[in-house]
Amino acid sequence: MVAGTRRLAMIVAAALLGLAGLWAVGDRPPRLPADGDHGVEQSELSCLSCHGVSGRAPRPPTHPPRDDCYSCHRDAGGRLHPRRNAPTELPGGWREMRRRDEAR
Repeated sequence: MVAGTRRLAMIVAAALLGLAGLWAVGDRPPRLPADGDHGVEQSELSCLSCHGVSGRAPRPPTHPPRDDCYSCHRDAGGRLHPRRNAPTELPGGWREMRRRDEAR
């Protein structure tokens, strides 16, 4: 019985390690490039001027329905800069993108 319990514990531990590994390399938001166009001192409206529904580099349809960019996207050094009371919906943002995609 002890050998069976030990084997089960090893299987569970291996499964947990596998899941932890998948989480560690999973899909994460890209970091902000280290250039003048992507500074964390800019507003989210500035982000949407390029990455909004009519921008030159719009977000993909799989982007989460949020417009508070700095809550998920890290700077080039890997740090988050969430803003207190940041808007989660802005003009040209996710809701307009969803409407556009649904109209297609």
